[in-house]
Amino acid sequence: MTPRETYQSTWENDEVSVRIPFSAAGVGTTIVLTSKFTGRIMLMDVGDGALRDLLEVTRKSDFVFDIDLIALSHGHFDHVGGLHTLLGFLRMRERKEPLNILIPAGCIEAIGIIKGFRQYYHETLPFKIWYHEMTHGSEFDTDFFKVKSFGVEHYGSECSSEEEILMPALGFRVKVGESVVAYSGDTRDCTGVKAVVTNADLAILEATRPLTPDSGPRVHLSIEEATKLGALAREYLLIHRIIDLGTS
Repeated sequence: MTPRETYQSTWENDEVSVRIPFSAAGVGTTIVLTSKFTGRIMLMDVGDGALRDLLEVTRKSDFVFDIDLIALSHGHFDHVGGLHTLLGFLRMRERKEPLNILIPAGCIEAIGIIKGFRQYYHETLPFKIWYHEMTHGSEFDTDFFKVKSFGVEHYGSECSSEEEILMPALGFRVKVGESVVAYSGDTRDCTGVKAVVTNADLAILEATRPLTPDSGPRVHLSIEEATKLGALAREYLLIHRIIDLGTS
């Protein structure tokens, strides 16, 4: 196994193919769902390198016309850092179909990227970009993907208070045909993430912490916690591991 393959995952059934071309904590996460009936694509998170990863996964540059929907779990750079690049590629390839992007309500990072891109290129942008602010229990359906969002508990270094001030963060359940793919986003163990993964055909769970801490702030799931949550679904994948750079 190559170092890159350590951070890749795949899964499929008769209805949907799931490719995770790369996911590492603090670097980037991109999840690609492809409907086997239509070839249409949904992306969950577009971290750094998302465009390069999509070209590798799809093996074609005209995948831009197959993207049906994008869902962003939260605003941290390793989950939205590739959005501007992806939108630029869609513009260069002259996509015409409107693009819908689901974001947590109040996600200032995603809103800033989308509004900024629309402002910069409003005279030469060949497609509309719509963002939809989702909250716990929100639903959004297209002809190919049916999505329900769940509030999860996450925060990071932008929380400068001694109190735990949570950032806007979501997990998603996506129905493709009769199959349900669940994604935790970044979260600690909470009721929201349990609701996301329970009885899903596939649960995709972040497992950032190698060990479950005994005390201190709880920001991410540990491998142990993610494995227990994965048992609530029919199958599961653990992603978003801490990257191992080895020793020099």
